[in-house]
Amino acid sequence: MIEFASAVWDTLMVWLYNIINLVFGWINIPAFPSELSSSIDSFLDLIFDNLSLLGFFIRPLTLKIIIPVLLVVINFELIYKLIMWIVRKLPFISVQ
Repeated sequence: MIEFASAVWDTLMVWLYNIINLVFGWINIPAFPSELSSSIDSFLDLIFDNLSLLGFFIRPLTLKIIIPVLLVVINFELIYKLIMWIVRKLPFISVQ
């Protein structure tokens, strides 16, 4: 069951990457600062190195699934507005 959930998760992430790349691929984004990248990496290493302590309370697989879902639920209104803005820009759909 865990392998199936991991395969589904990986497939969803690939689809999401492809959709984002299709919609926003033409935008030239500057490189991410290396100092900020290293501080984010050290923060994530701190969290995931101590994941065994958190594992007493919550399974890591549960966190891997729940955190993205939680982010989408919290930002649902902004995501909806962004999607509707993109749909309104397509002339052949004629959404008001």
